[in-house]
Amino acid sequence: MGKDKKHTAPSDKRTGFSRKVYLVYAFLLVFAVAVVFRMSRVIFVEGRGLLEKSDRQSLRYQKTPAVRGNIYSADNSLLAVSVPYFDVRLDLHPDVVCNDTFNQNLRPLCDSLHKMYPERSSAGYRQMLEKARKERKRNFLLRRNATYSEMSRLRTFPIFNKGQYKGGFIVEEKERRVRPHGLLASRTIGYYNQESATGVGLEQAYQKELCGIDGRRLEQKVSNGVWRPVYNSDAVQAENGKDLFTTIDIRIQDVAESALKDCMEINEAEHGCVVLMEVKTGKVVSIANLRKEENGTYHESMNYAVGEAVEPGSTFKLASTIAILEDSHCSPSIIVPTGKMQFYNRWMRDSHKGGWGNVSLQEAFEKSSNVGISYLANEVFHKKQARFVEYFKKMRLHKPLGVEIAGEGVPYIKDPSDKTWSGVSLPWMSIGYELKLTPLQILTLYNAVANDGKMMKPLFVNEIRQGDEVVKKFEPQVLVDRICSKETLEKVKTMLEGVVENGTATNLKNDLYKVAAKTGTAQINYGKRGSEKMTYRASVAGYFPADNPRYSCIVMITNPQKNRIYGGAVAGPVFKEIADKVYATLMKGGLQTESLPPAEAGAPASAGYAADISTVFAHIGLRDPKLEPTSFVKLRGGANRPGEIVLMKEVMPDVRGLGLRDAVYLLEKNGLKVQVSGKGKVKRQEPEAGRTCAKGQQVFLELAG
Repeated sequence: MGKDKKHTAPSDKRTGFSRKVYLVYAFLLVFAVAVVFRMSRVIFVEGRGLLEKSDRQSLRYQKTPAVRGNIYSADNSLLAVSVPYFDVRLDLHPDVVCNDTFNQNLRPLCDSLHKMYPERSSAGYRQMLEKARKERKRNFLLRRNATYSEMSRLRTFPIFNKGQYKGGFIVEEKERRVRPHGLLASRTIGYYNQESATGVGLEQAYQKELCGIDGRRLEQKVSNGVWRPVYNSDAVQAENGKDLFTTIDIRIQDVAESALKDCMEINEAEHGCVVLMEVKTGKVVSIANLRKEENGTYHESMNYAVGEAVEPGSTFKLASTIAILEDSHCSPSIIVPTGKMQFYNRWMRDSHKGGWGNVSLQEAFEKSSNVGISYLANEVFHKKQARFVEYFKKMRLHKPLGVEIAGEGVPYIKDPSDKTWSGVSLPWMSIGYELKLTPLQILTLYNAVANDGKMMKPLFVNEIRQGDEVVKKFEPQVLVDRICSKETLEKVKTMLEGVVENGTATNLKNDLYKVAAKTGTAQINYGKRGSEKMTYRASVAGYFPADNPRYSCIVMITNPQKNRIYGGAVAGPVFKEIADKVYATLMKGGLQTESLPPAEAGAPASAGYAADISTVFAHIGLRDPKLEPTSFVKLRGGANRPGEIVLMKEVMPDVRGLGLRDAVYLLEKNGLKVQVSGKGKVKRQEPEAGRTCAKGQQVFLELAG
């Protein structure tokens, strides 16, 4: 038996070993099949998705934003411009800036930073940068909102001049909307918020044209999380926004805002507005809106001229008088009563206690008699009240003007079918109550009278340009060919002139030119009985020169204080100051100037470079002023100062046509701060060359080509 055990034992061992080998083979076979199956699935099923995922992790399409278009005034001054600003950051990790580079250049770098930004000492910059390097900062903020010229200068400093990948110099560009003229016409220019897609004014109205079309480019992720552009056929170049050229004239706008602000402050008014319009074209030359803030200052925060529909008061008597004359064909010499009169259960009274007795319609209009106008309106239309309203509709007073700026107030002209219509509606409507119009809508009516009955749509934009190419030109648009008969038109023109010559607007009269206008004083809370204090809205609307109308104007002041409430006394001085200055600067001398000369026409002849001035001086035998040849100076003197020539050095240099480096050097040398948009050579500068300037003043340069 012992022999049998010895004989069978090796065989059993071999069998057991074979089984183990087969099991290993089987396992390896199953594993190989699984690997092949998995590889096949990865290659043929999941491969495309995984490749796309890989690409997403290492490649991306990055948006390249378009530069927003500029907004210009009628004389080509910048009203709004997108200026590039830069956040300068540093990657101070030793993998980027090696120890030798950092240690050898740190001191001169800090000295350069202190010279450029002296608010921190050189030692302070050194301590700050050493701390950032010790903490291995990869995105250390050095300067926020640096200008283009500052960023360009920083790029030349030690360490930084080695670029992003060896010097750790990182620049993040962003864009800021800037108004070179501050708050001038700010509400009309408006704003647009890209994130919320909301805005006001021209910025919002022409958002599609101004914003341009963003481009895109492919970027690849390299070491240290840095993305580099990869140029391929899918890249799309950004198309910059188009430029908007408005009808606003900077010189007149400045006069209008200044006059309005003085009036508001003197009368401590709640808010007010003024609009000046070109009669023949409807172009809005200036528009200003001011509101009193809680701290007592005045700012342009709402566009009352366009958006506030209110009861206009006596300025509406022009529309009522047109309706009366059109329907009755009566003469302005017809006699009407004044003083006080009862219509059903309400009394109508004139502002002048006791009135003026029985007077002509002409005189009632000149004195702004509520009783005289409402009496005649009621006599003519009390049996045909709907016809009275139809005349207003014929003058298109019941519809919005459809201006480009969003938020236009909706006019309200009460109709006999209205549930609130009563026996007193007609007489009260005739003097500007129980209806609503915006100041711009009222002005459009007065402008139509000045324009021989042709009503023009108010125009805020002259044209849209893409570079030097005119993409769209806005032509004057007629809303109504004739608001009334020629006969009626001549009558109301005479009546409006009479208001200035003999009536409530005599403070507008002058010896140089004639003005036609109508004053208005509307009681805001007339329907609220028991009110502690009456509040008023004072206004003047008209045009000038009356014998050859060029401009129409409206001024409306809400809730004036200081015991002044009447339109002539409150709004009249604003109208007069604007009209006088416009006449003196643009219209004097036979009304030769149809429009202002463009800014790019060149610098004044009395300004130039010192080297040229010295040459002229030597040629005509005058003593050499010995100025630095590259300085830009202005001459003052000549006919008005015989024998005297004064050199004014504080004058804006002319840098048009220069490269950016030369332009920035010349301007900064004169103590001016520079903001830049675009690339190439200087195409336009703001302020213009030859104007007086002061150290620290901002200069905007637009580059092209």
